[in-house]
Amino acid sequence: MATLRRDAARNRERIITAARELGASGESLQLNAVARRAEVGIGTVYRHFASPEALSEGLVEHRFAQLIADARSAAEDADALGALRGFLSKSLEVFVDDPAFASASVNASPVREETRELRDQLIEAFAALVSRSESSLRPGLDALDLMILTCGLGYSVRLRPERAAVYLEAMLDEVLVTKS
Repeated sequence: MATLRRDAARNRERIITAARELGASGESLQLNAVARRAEVGIGTVYRHFASPEALSEGLVEHRFAQLIADARSAAEDADALGALRGFLSKSLEVFVDDPAFASASVNASPVREETRELRDQLIEAFAALVSRSESSLRPGLDALDLMILTCGLGYSVRLRPERAAVYLEAMLDEVLVTKS
């Protein structure tokens, strides 16, 4: 994302904060409501986010940054298979905690170019980890496959949170050729 002037960055942060507050209170993400809550004009909101979908994607940028860093760190771990298992577990937690992020991370056609770039960076970082564990994976699976499977698992865990560990192990039993 391009560097913003200080006042524009401040307004963007107010918009993000207002949108998170609205979401936390269960309200839909309507740009007029966000503008009122952020105490900025609707034009200011539109300059930063052209649609509610774009704003929704903007709300999860920090999640991308977090998982990109986690994937890069895991890819450097000496125990590649253990690092893969740990990263998938961490990813599952994020997908469960933030359905908007789960959606943005597997959407092949994001609304914002920034989201597309972040998604590509996440897949690239995860692919480096997956390539190190390739000999332990079912043939034909790649990083995007594993991300989509984990995202789907996140939906299941939101329905039955107490089964998270069981669901993750069931998935790993199917995608790993050998268990660690």
